[in-house]
Amino acid sequence: MYKQNIFDKGQTGPIDSIFKDETVFYQSYFPLEIKARDNEIKELSYCLNPLTEGNRARNVIIYGPPGTGKTLVSSFVLKQLQEYTQKVSVLYINAMEDNTRFAVYSKILTTQLSIPIPRRGLGVDELLNRLKEGLSKSSKLPILVIDEVDKFSKQEISAFFYELSRTELNHRFFTLILITNHKEFLAELDPRAQSTLFLSEIEFKRYSPKELKEILAERIDYGLLKNAISQDLVGYITGYSAKNGGDARVAIDLLYKSAKLAEKQGLCKIQKEMIIQSSKLIDSVKLIEKLSYITALDKEILSNIPEQGIESGELYKTLASKEADRTIRRHLGNLENLGLIATIDYKGKKGKTRLISLTFTKELLK
Repeated sequence: MYKQNIFDKGQTGPIDSIFKDETVFYQSYFPLEIKARDNEIKELSYCLNPLTEGNRARNVIIYGPPGTGKTLVSSFVLKQLQEYTQKVSVLYINAMEDNTRFAVYSKILTTQLSIPIPRRGLGVDELLNRLKEGLSKSSKLPILVIDEVDKFSKQEISAFFYELSRTELNHRFFTLILITNHKEFLAELDPRAQSTLFLSEIEFKRYSPKELKEILAERIDYGLLKNAISQDLVGYITGYSAKNGGDARVAIDLLYKSAKLAEKQGLCKIQKEMIIQSSKLIDSVKLIEKLSYITALDKEILSNIPEQGIESGELYKTLASKEADRTIRRHLGNLENLGLIATIDYKGKKGKTRLISLTFTKELLK
């Protein structure tokens, strides 16, 4: 039994904290300034500018590696747009959660158009008809943001884009903002859906170490005590994050976890050992996250790569009945970008080829 409550600080005094404001490290935190994305902000605002005059805007696809500010910039620009004009309404959809026409149309009706759906349920066609009716009576121009759009049901995505892109009543129309890590899914759309989408593309490239330093500076300034971390260690964190795809979320998370370790040890200064320890935890978490994100074909490809590696030609033969070589090459490129496989030029029995190997233990696929 403890002699006093374990949370009672009356005798020991408050625990020293390295934090000034821990909330600046939370995922929900919206930075005061958006660093290194001026061009992308200008491009998206240019695409949406016609809406301020009640005119039709171009649909937009925003793509790039994870943690490069795609959702952040979209949220910022749309917030600015809504502050500037009352003519628009914005609905955010995450296709990891809502990835069918029924789910999205239901959410548009209930959330964006304030039209209730009867408990008995409705078919997709009836939902679309009610959506059109609601749109004709609305005074707003609806903007639909679909994050992780490549996770939308492959059986329905072409019909979904075709229907929404052609829905226009009383000069009311949907503007689509599609966000994805990989835009290659567009190649699999029905040609009619591709032509009606009429997409403007905005690419978000990986952050450089210098840009990551700028992003971390705000979190350090507002979130940590003065001199809580040296500039050398900030450089170590940004270098690590740059190697992990220039992902700003990795840099922020690594800084946060290291600060928590320092606090746990009663210290007000981050040490290199704490960063190394935290990075090992992040490595394992990010690997599991990547494996949960990939497609069924990606997993099929990975499961056919032995621990010792395999020549590319042999892998294509093994997967010949699954997909065309071009599709497999595209998926291999995505897997390499995610850091799940490594490839090197290799002189095999039949001449030059590539040796493809896994970068993780195969047991994690199970």
